[in-house]
Amino acid sequence: MLGENITRTIKLNMNLPPPPPPPPPSPKSRRKLFAALAVVLILIILVPTVLVFSGAINLGNPNNNNLFTANPTVPVTNSPNITPGPTTSTSNNQVTISSGSTVSVTSQSIDATGGTIQVTDSSSPLYGLKIVVPPAATSETVTFTISYADISNINGLPETASVASKLIIIDVTGSPEFNQYDMFEKPVTVTLPYDSAFVDDDSSPIRFYWYDESTGKLDSTGFLSQDKAVHTITFETGSFSKFVAIKVALSLSELSGINYTVDTGFRPKLNGWFIPNYGSVQTPGGMCLGMVSYAKWYYTYHYADTGLNDKYIEGDTHEWRDDATAIQLAARAHLATSGIWSSLTQEEVGWAEANAREVGLSWLSGMIVTGEPQLIGLKARTNSGNYLNYAHAVMTYGYSDGTFQIYDPNFPESDWGDRMRTIPFTYENGFNETYISGTTRSDSLVFNIFYHAGSKLSSTPSDYQGLYDAAQSKFQGSSTFPTVTLTDINTTPTGTTPADTDSDGVRDTTATKTTISGTITGGQNTITSTLVFVDNRKFTAPVVDGVFSVEVPLMTGDNDVVILATDANTFSNWAGFLRDTIKCTGSPAAMTVTLTWDQGESDVDLHVQEPGTEGRHIYYSNKGYDTAKPYLDLDNTAGYGPEHYYAVYGSSLPGAGNLYGTYQIRVQYYADHSDSETPQTISWHLNVKYLAYQNQQTGQEYWVEASRDGILSSPSSVGTADFYSGDSAWSSIWSIDYPTPDPVVYNIPSPPQNHFN
Repeated sequence: MLGENITRTIKLNMNLPPPPPPPPPSPKSRRKLFAALAVVLILIILVPTVLVFSGAINLGNPNNNNLFTANPTVPVTNSPNITPGPTTSTSNNQVTISSGSTVSVTSQSIDATGGTIQVTDSSSPLYGLKIVVPPAATSETVTFTISYADISNINGLPETASVASKLIIIDVTGSPEFNQYDMFEKPVTVTLPYDSAFVDDDSSPIRFYWYDESTGKLDSTGFLSQDKAVHTITFETGSFSKFVAIKVALSLSELSGINYTVDTGFRPKLNGWFIPNYGSVQTPGGMCLGMVSYAKWYYTYHYADTGLNDKYIEGDTHEWRDDATAIQLAARAHLATSGIWSSLTQEEVGWAEANAREVGLSWLSGMIVTGEPQLIGLKARTNSGNYLNYAHAVMTYGYSDGTFQIYDPNFPESDWGDRMRTIPFTYENGFNETYISGTTRSDSLVFNIFYHAGSKLSSTPSDYQGLYDAAQSKFQGSSTFPTVTLTDINTTPTGTTPADTDSDGVRDTTATKTTISGTITGGQNTITSTLVFVDNRKFTAPVVDGVFSVEVPLMTGDNDVVILATDANTFSNWAGFLRDTIKCTGSPAAMTVTLTWDQGESDVDLHVQEPGTEGRHIYYSNKGYDTAKPYLDLDNTAGYGPEHYYAVYGSSLPGAGNLYGTYQIRVQYYADHSDSETPQTISWHLNVKYLAYQNQQTGQEYWVEASRDGILSSPSSVGTADFYSGDSAWSSIWSIDYPTPDPVVYNIPSPPQNHFN
């Protein structure tokens, strides 16, 4: 047999006498041997080193149980890795909720004036529910329908998580356009009740989540505050759906040290944008909210696709400026949230009402329950308690060694453990450091207020899916997307947009205001008005026979200009797009008051009563043109605005040597020029921005910016010279204090949220 022959052969060979010893190697052979050994040693040392520095091997992976761990690839699930502590029990974080019959609670309509919906029946399971819709959050009447259902079973939660409320259902319906995008223009404040039977302490934090039964996804609503006495949680949102409260058991002893790790699998080098936030948090021109919100959405719904970092790279793989699709997508994603972002940056909300423990535990709970990164809002509050006018949006995608790992679009492709891209937090100490960000590491801003923002504060999944689909075709196709062209003295037709006068490739002007003009052609829809954004400030311009123009204020330096050719919702996937830059070298405005409104064919006027006994009433009949004095630029009688009250740097008030004092501002509805039997309801928007303080040593400027919105329904051309008129055509008086600067006031202290009960 063959097997036997082999066996015998082996035995036979084993019984042979041993071979003679080999001859001693020659000197030449020794040299070859030493050379071979040297090569082997070099390879042993070099190969692991190359793998480590190339990223193929990661020595610092926080979830590593061995010496070397390969870098993560695109995850097949979004389940978080939690060490020590609970782990999710299902793949892809699919959650299914079984519930009983729906019980109707209340229904109420809200129009452009805003309003409050509240459940005051103490016998209702939804007692304590409250929804506050601010003025101008919607331009139409929408109907809220509120109901609930008992939850009989839920599958897909982490082992240490459990349901802590009814399934709360909030439906909002309006026009077909509103129903398509399902988004409010300003944040809506929501307070929801959870089950009072649950013991609610820091070891078992309760937070609310959106539930999307079509995808089986839970998504954190974010967190503003909690009232444990009445068992309610308050957050802000831009859209509504089904909500459920989830309780998560945490180990506070581990959170007091550095032994607790949560990892969603997100990595900036793979799942973040390749392009940086090409605007800046120093000006409102940044795109941070849109960028982090889209990155989170993409990771949640397209995690099996190419990583976002590689998805939209075009041209030179090492250069982001030629990635036209990514740049346009980031701009569209952010500008669609312009109303939300303006509210977050310019309106004071109770950002610091929640203490550091509540915020940190909210971020952790969100990552554990959803397996996804969590949105973080950043603000800066001075020693005086005033908020500075800048803000920023980032994400936390993990927690390890007592720090939250941060994805910051200003610093793309950062690594886990990058000390500059972390927010230190322990249960015992809270937030013990400020967070620094900016256009570059050297050009930095300091943030000391941290809060938990919900991703649906700025968009819905279907909104971003529409942008994703349009980006698949690189936003191209003249039959779908209108073509936007700016016009200036060198174009045909000519226009008023500043031209490039010094041949450096950038439009420039010495004026602190300009009229942007252009044409819009093609596209699937006829455009009757277009949106013009200057450093994220929105203006609306009528489009007549394909031509538009609008006057806008400019800041000294580079002004980011975006034209979004749509008279519909800013999420319109077919909207035309153009981005450009206008450099202003004029004397900077120390103070600007801007009035805009959302309706055409209407005459609305800005009125400013200046401080002091010699203060003037500035309006269309007294524009105040005078050397070195503030003035009104124009009287817009056609609709939309803008109208501006300007005070350039170095100007002063009558009878004073400066601009300091209390300004009173009002809006007056002068006339409706539409053909409707009933006058249009006007949704107006005021924005005030002034230079509060300039550090003479560093040159850093501190600006204060505030905004206000309102509704007017009854036009009147009578008594417009009386600033204090009580006529219904006038808004209430808005007082703005422009104080004498105190340098101490503008110091930013350590995080002030570390005050625990």
